[in-house]
Amino acid sequence: MATETLDPDRVEKELADVTNAVTFDARPFMVEFAQGKIPRENLARFAASYCFQVDNFKRFVAQVYANAEPRDVRELMLENLWEEHGEGDDSRDHTALVAKFARALGATVDDIYDVEPIPESREWIDRILKVCRDEAFVVGLAAISFGIEFRTQTMALLGQIYRDAYGLSEDDLEFFFMHLEADEEHAGRAIELVRKYCTTEDLLERCKAGVVEVLEATKVVAEGMERVCS
Repeated sequence: MATETLDPDRVEKELADVTNAVTFDARPFMVEFAQGKIPRENLARFAASYCFQVDNFKRFVAQVYANAEPRDVRELMLENLWEEHGEGDDSRDHTALVAKFARALGATVDDIYDVEPIPESREWIDRILKVCRDEAFVVGLAAISFGIEFRTQTMALLGQIYRDAYGLSEDDLEFFFMHLEADEEHAGRAIELVRKYCTTEDLLERCKAGVVEVLEATKVVAEGMERVCS
């Protein structure tokens, strides 16, 4: 007997519900940060770790590409990876853009591709990479699209805080504002592919678990940022 596939609208809604159930902005540290009360030199302590995370995000995308047999998934991952690498322009590599922000904040970053992150940032990479490596491609795709790229408004909000409360220029904050458009496009296309390939109850539950793992890892990073910046 043929197995009935899931309603794509249900897949998207349930995964979005998982994402929207988690927020990080109510923590006392985040409230003080939003009010500009955390000294810039304290915030700079986390900046090198952010370079590490952004650079290693590429590995998540590459792993989903490696696991995916469908060509449309691989094409999107390749496009995403090419953009992350600056489309051939080293100065446009997303790691270089976040390093520009870090230096404007006051951090010393000698080699943007060879930094020692805080332990929580390394844990973030390891946990999400495990999902993308060991799970079905659609689970990894759901994890990075709903767990990271779906939250583009958060990136823009961070950029606004650094601009308005800490005096950084929009050029210094390009990394944050560029994601408002780029990640919305990527997330939208990725979500369409999740809708297409998440076809069973088992896959849906595994996709939810993947998104939860990303969000839990991100919570740990937020706690690590608070630890080093307080």
